[in-house]
Amino acid sequence: MSFVLLFYASEQVFERAFFLRFLVLFAFAVGMYGVGTSWVHNSFQSVGDLSGTISVWITALFVLAAAFMFSGILVVIQEIWALRPRFIETEKDTMTLARKPSSAHRRYSVFGTVFGWMVFEFLNTLIEWELSFPWLLAGYAFIDTWLVGFATVGGVTLVSFFVLITASALYRIRRIRLLTIVLAVIPWLLGVVLLNIPWTRPVEEKEVAMVQNNFSIMEKMEEDGPTHSWRTNTRLTLEADGVDLVIWPEVAIHSFLTQELVYSLYSLAARVDASVVTGTLSLTNSRDGESVIHNIAVGVTKYEPEYQEYQKTKMAPFGEIIPFKPVLEPIVKWLQLPVNAIGPGIGTQHNMDLDGLDVGITICYEIAFPSYVAARSKNSDILVTISEDAWMGNSIGPAQHMQIARMRAVETGRYLARATTRGISGIVDPRGNLIATMPANQQGVVRGTVQTMEGETWFVRYLSGMTGWLWGVLVLLGGGMVSAFGGVVGLLFLRQIFFREVDKVDDESAQEKVPEGDTDTGEETEPENDRH
Repeated sequence: MSFVLLFYASEQVFERAFFLRFLVLFAFAVGMYGVGTSWVHNSFQSVGDLSGTISVWITALFVLAAAFMFSGILVVIQEIWALRPRFIETEKDTMTLARKPSSAHRRYSVFGTVFGWMVFEFLNTLIEWELSFPWLLAGYAFIDTWLVGFATVGGVTLVSFFVLITASALYRIRRIRLLTIVLAVIPWLLGVVLLNIPWTRPVEEKEVAMVQNNFSIMEKMEEDGPTHSWRTNTRLTLEADGVDLVIWPEVAIHSFLTQELVYSLYSLAARVDASVVTGTLSLTNSRDGESVIHNIAVGVTKYEPEYQEYQKTKMAPFGEIIPFKPVLEPIVKWLQLPVNAIGPGIGTQHNMDLDGLDVGITICYEIAFPSYVAARSKNSDILVTISEDAWMGNSIGPAQHMQIARMRAVETGRYLARATTRGISGIVDPRGNLIATMPANQQGVVRGTVQTMEGETWFVRYLSGMTGWLWGVLVLLGGGMVSAFGGVVGLLFLRQIFFREVDKVDDESAQEKVPEGDTDTGEETEPENDRH
């Protein structure tokens, strides 16, 4: 319904000034981010000493900044959509771009909004720049619908595309009945077909257990926090008898990795006859001699006191790194924001081989990047993600995070095991179903059976990583003509082909006259309603 309202509002101001169209989109985005990222306020309250008033103001600034970026991208694409190539017969055939939209353009303005939304999602999921925030993507809300089948071939962005197409069809259903009904129904039926294609195949069963210790961030950071965490996690692990893999949450032990910790993990793994994965911290020296803290996952088997390490590479903006540091660092220091100085992983990060089980690891925020997770799923048997969602507090954040993880399982065709400090922990099957879970704010162990999988979905094999860039360009240009005007003119020609717009639809265009033959002045007559 929210998309339908957005399409209606955008259409009403489609022929108005650029700034007015921007305001409509901005108002929608403020509502979207104001509700969808309300947990940002909880995060400052959980890990910092900020007052409630300052936290609210900072959250408001974050919402306004995110809304500005969203609405800015969409309004630019809408402006491009308002342009159209028009042939005018003169002494020599020429083409001009008429910028003022007619009522014909207004009827199809909804597609300009759809393309703008897709550009926004591609910028957040494919480019992965410092301000990427691939959180509130439209497709995530449809994880429990038939449309999720498109994730196996195009990822969450393709799901978002057909969500928007369905919404646009419903919006136009009173005007173009047959076409809109087809657009509204066919994607859902095709989604069922795609979801039931056996992209990956099960090999063998494994028993896994995720420990949810229900610790707050401040409890783990206390002086005796690491000792208390170790005892609690160990006690819960001993309850998980007869499993193949035990998973502890992100930074389950809030201390730096030492050989003593590795040996303790090995002893525990030998005692429970299973491999153990836990989150902790490591300290390395950079080239300039400064110490760098890394957020890591450590894997230990029951056979020897050796460990495998995975370092987190995708840092959360303002939580672990300061984007555009020369500009924003003084502001962050002035506001006294609680930013952890965490460095990205060094070099290529590899999967863990734990007693013959190839595990693709991701930590917290990394699960939000489809192509990154797809790369980690290649040659892996299962996916494991560990997270610290306690900083989101009692908000919608943990549920959103689990929703994102479920989408990654569908995209990769893998079972996914997720361990968090305070929830939501669980196991997700390749269809995105949550087959075992524990609610937030509870202490215990989530235990279940996973299948190791082989094979790759279409998305993992062809459309993730660098090939995803090519796919994104093809979708955005829609197969448009390659010309001196590049993607802009390509989109314009594509719209002309599909909607067969001609300059005889409304009263305005009917009064536009094409000059015929030579005139005494040698000047061309231009339509009165064209904007220059």
